[in-house]
Amino acid sequence: MRERVGFREARVDGRRFLVNGRPVKLHGVNHHDTSPTAGYAMTPAEIERDVLLCKSHNIDTIRTSHYPPDPYLLELCDELGVYVIDEADLETHGALVGKFPARQNRLTNDARWEGRYLDRAERLVERDKLRTCVIMWSLGNEAGGGRNADAMYELIRSRSSLPVHYEGAIHSLRRAYDVGSEMYSTVERVRSVGEGRSTTRRLNDRPYLLCEYAHAMGVGPGGIEDYWRQIYAFDSLMGGCVWEMADHAVLHPDGRYTYGGDHGEWEHDGNFCVDGIFYPDRMPSTGARVVRHCYRTLRVRHLGGDFFMVHNATSFTPGEAFSLRFEWNDGGMAELSCDVAPLRQQSYLVRPTSFAARELGEGLRRDRSRRVTVAVRRRDTGEEVSREQTRLSEMAPLEGVLLARVAAFPEGCEVTGSGLTVAGVMAPAATPVLLCRAETDNDRYLSGGRPMERFYDCRREVLSVVEGEGAAVVTSRLVFLHHRFVCEDTYEAVAAGVLVTSRLRCERGRGDLPRFGVCYRLDASWDEVEYLGRNGESYQDMCEQAQVERVSCRVADMTEPNIRPQESGNRMDCQYVIISNGEKNVQLTAVDRPFELAVKPYSDEELRGMRHREDEVRSGTYVTVQAFQMGIGSGSCGPATRPEYRFDCRRDCELRYLVSWE
Repeated sequence: MRERVGFREARVDGRRFLVNGRPVKLHGVNHHDTSPTAGYAMTPAEIERDVLLCKSHNIDTIRTSHYPPDPYLLELCDELGVYVIDEADLETHGALVGKFPARQNRLTNDARWEGRYLDRAERLVERDKLRTCVIMWSLGNEAGGGRNADAMYELIRSRSSLPVHYEGAIHSLRRAYDVGSEMYSTVERVRSVGEGRSTTRRLNDRPYLLCEYAHAMGVGPGGIEDYWRQIYAFDSLMGGCVWEMADHAVLHPDGRYTYGGDHGEWEHDGNFCVDGIFYPDRMPSTGARVVRHCYRTLRVRHLGGDFFMVHNATSFTPGEAFSLRFEWNDGGMAELSCDVAPLRQQSYLVRPTSFAARELGEGLRRDRSRRVTVAVRRRDTGEEVSREQTRLSEMAPLEGVLLARVAAFPEGCEVTGSGLTVAGVMAPAATPVLLCRAETDNDRYLSGGRPMERFYDCRREVLSVVEGEGAAVVTSRLVFLHHRFVCEDTYEAVAAGVLVTSRLRCERGRGDLPRFGVCYRLDASWDEVEYLGRNGESYQDMCEQAQVERVSCRVADMTEPNIRPQESGNRMDCQYVIISNGEKNVQLTAVDRPFELAVKPYSDEELRGMRHREDEVRSGTYVTVQAFQMGIGSGSCGPATRPEYRFDCRRDCELRYLVSWE
């Protein structure tokens, strides 16, 4: 038998975590040995695929949750260059069952179990102590603190110089070992640790790791970029590991996936194990794209004029290893080679040096904002490692002859109490005004709260329909159990079609409003979609991974194949959308500011009742334009959506768009 060995040094220096003498930021993910067909048994090819996926998604650290992994994973991490937080096979959730009061450290503080704890610590270190990729040991997961964990720590440190991590200590008087660690902390708490003012004093004098954060269950995680603004701002913040890498679900021969409760078990967690940034077959979800973008090696920020700041987020790689290509949406292009040092930033003057012809559109399809997109590639391989976009100007409002008033609505257009109908094209959906969404997994809080439900049952009362020359105003009341709103929809005949203005005012209630949008239904034959907006699923707190551009696709491409169907596929910053059946087109165009767009093959009411992919049966084409939709957060096991990505229901809202067809 032959073993490869290497040399590295990992140590704690005050509040900094150093590898080979340099401070590092750990861009991590939690990884289970898991297969949709073989459970915890993975083939070498599957293990290699997972490590390569980490590399291609800018993930440089794996926490082996919650046991030492297949040894082949460590061999590959040695060879390919991925840090590993190697974790002992220890978790005591089973000790909570049927016990009162429930104490996580019931076994960890029981001297009778010390030998079992030490056995697992010894097996961990003795098996993996020659693996160069291992930069830190972890005593286990969620087993509380106590004397047996202390004994594990002493044994490991007697045999290895590597630092020791254990989040469970935070729930004991010890609080932390060589590094401080917490799960699912708020951004505010992370910042307080970075500033050295945490109420938990032993987090203020050593490095700090988010061993789990950004719960990637269903749509999400939202808000991950907010954590990294803090992590890069403070030396003591080491980084974190997203929970988790891949969904756990069972693949059947007919292609179906099943999860908790589908197999007759009396006690289960539903789809709570379907919580990865990759689907079970390792196809990337939007969560994987969010993580890849947030973990990008070079970060580019517009300073104003022709100046850009480049931040090198790596610890060892100089900026010269990358090439940057700037592309303005008006056709300008420039190349930049930067010499910014690792974990440093530097400003550069970047001006277009060449221009390429660009199709900018005309009339209602004209691009009305200015942007620059920066693609970063590795010089040695040509691989693109990131792509980010900066908006240089806001969308210009639609004006001029297109919005000139005319005396009558176009032929085939009718306004009723339900809203706008275009004969043979589209009509208002059964629920024309949407104030909620089909809840995402992250809308279901671990505490049991389900805030979307308060907006599910709506009674719409038409108060008045006032018609005039080339205009109509429909006023309705939207009544919920704890809220009441008045919606005023104004329809005006203009040269380019029908100008719609929807205004929402709260009469009763408080708290957050999930969304404000108007939904239209078309026949399923209207299957072709073109829009100018973000080129992938995007919400208020997870949008920068998608760039604004023209997109052509099918309706099925506008939602995500979540294992448990839920709200998905939102597109932010849209200037227009065109839906076609191959013969006719209908277009909805933003007027004053971009709208958010949803195009689904079923209604939101139908979506709320779905449990598996097979339930997603098409019933039409449902197009929703929205003034806003709240962010996602990671409330299924972490913080809910942050306040800046929410919308107070007491605030008046307005949505304006133009409807045209040909």
